[in-house]
Amino acid sequence: MKKSIKRAFTLIEVLVSVIIVFIVVVGAMQISKQNKDMANYLLKRGSSEIDNSLFLTKKVQHYSNEKKNAYDLLVDEFSIKDFESRDLLKKVEKKINITEKLPIPIGGEDEAPQFVFYTNEILLNGDYPARYYTFK
Repeated sequence: MKKSIKRAFTLIEVLVSVIIVFIVVVGAMQISKQNKDMANYLLKRGSSEIDNSLFLTKKVQHYSNEKKNAYDLLVDEFSIKDFESRDLLKKVEKKINITEKLPIPIGGEDEAPQFVFYTNEILLNGDYPARYYTFK
C-alpha cells in the first residue's frame, strides 16, 4: 500500500504571503490618500480661481499694494441687494499688487516698431495666489 502524503504550507510560506499582501494593501491605501489629497487641492484651487475672477475689473488697477475684498471692487459694477451675497463677497479678500505698465514694441528689430502695446501684471495674493496680465 502506498501512503498518501498531504502537502501543506509551511509557516514561512504563510508569513511571506501575508507580508506581500500587507505591502500591496498599504501601497493601495497610500495611492488612495494621495488621490484624495489631490482632488481636495484641485477643488480648493478651482474655487480660488472663481474668487480671483471677481477681482478682474477695471477698478483693480487703482489698488496696488492694498488688501481688498470682492465687494469693494464689485459694488460699482453691480447692484448687490442681497445681504447674504454682500457678506460672502466681503469675506473674499486678496492682496492686490500691480506692476508698472511696460511697453512692448511690435515690428522688425532694425526698423521702427509698427505699433506698441502696454502690459502689466496683476498679482492676487491669498490662499492660492494668481497672476493675470492686461494688454492695451
